[in-house]
Amino acid sequence: TGPPLYTLSQIMDLLNHTGRTIDIFKIDCEWCEWHTYMDWLQVGTTLIRQILVETHNAPMPAAKDFFYALHDAGYVIFSKEANFQNGGGGVEYAFLKLHTDFFINNTMYSKLQLSQ
Repeated sequence: TGPPLYTLSQIMDLLNHTGRTIDIFKIDCEWCEWHTYMDWLQVGTTLIRQILVETHNAPMPAAKDFFYALHDAGYVIFSKEANFQNGGGGVEYAFLKLHTDFFINNTMYSKLQLSQ
C-alpha cells in the first residue's frame, strides 16, 4: 500500500491552516481533479485566491461540472496552457477568485443549464 490519502480539509487541519487564506493552491494529481474539486471549494471559511491545476483528458460530463462549479464559486480562468509532454492530454489551468458580483446574476450558469 502507498502513503495515506487526505482531503484538502484534512491536510489543512494537520498543518493548522484552517480558516487561513491560501494565496496559491497548486494540484497535479493525475485524474483526481475530476473527483476532488468540490473538496477544494468547500474548505469552510478558508479563502483560496488562486487554483492552479493540470487537468487530464477531460471526461464528460465531469469536465463540464468541474468548470461550472469553479465558475459558480467565483473563479475565472486567467491562464491556460496545453501540456504536450504526455501526448497533449493535459492542460494547465490557472483560476483566480473574483467576487460573484462580477458575474451576471452572480453566475453564468443556472441550475437549468447545469442539468442539460
